[in-house]
Amino acid sequence: MTSNERNFKRDEYISTQHRKWGMDVPCMDLDFVVTEYDHCIPVGLIDYKHENALIDLNGVSAKTLTQLGDMAGIPSFFVRYGHSNQDGWWGDIKEDSKPWFQILPLNMYAHGKDMPTEDNNTKITELVFVTWLYSIRGRTIPPAIAKQLNQ
Repeated sequence: MTSNERNFKRDEYISTQHRKWGMDVPCMDLDFVVTEYDHCIPVGLIDYKHENALIDLNGVSAKTLTQLGDMAGIPSFFVRYGHSNQDGWWGDIKEDSKPWFQILPLNMYAHGKDMPTEDNNTKITELVFVTWLYSIRGRTIPPAIAKQLNQ
């Protein structure tokens, strides 16, 4: 990762210019928004958030992603991810580290969408998360992939 990316300088010019253009043209940077899809049909919007990222479910980012999902008629989520063994905030991930995920539903389409947990605070394994990614597509995780993730 470049120092500009680590220090959030990558899009500093546009952010600074936007502020000069006035309060009536607001914008924001979504961290890492992806469209989950199946056969070119969107099945969800996910903004992936590092475990140390600030998540405000009442903030502009959450509200905007919720609206995007609502306008498209698809679920929108924040997904927090991290590792069990990592050197510091952005340090190297140790070989014995296990990834974890937390799924935070944002809009009405997301709630109950085959959610693997009952709350937003439960950390789930990579296998459970990937199984969920398949399920929102109406699919079952292939045994070979499940076996690989279970090792």
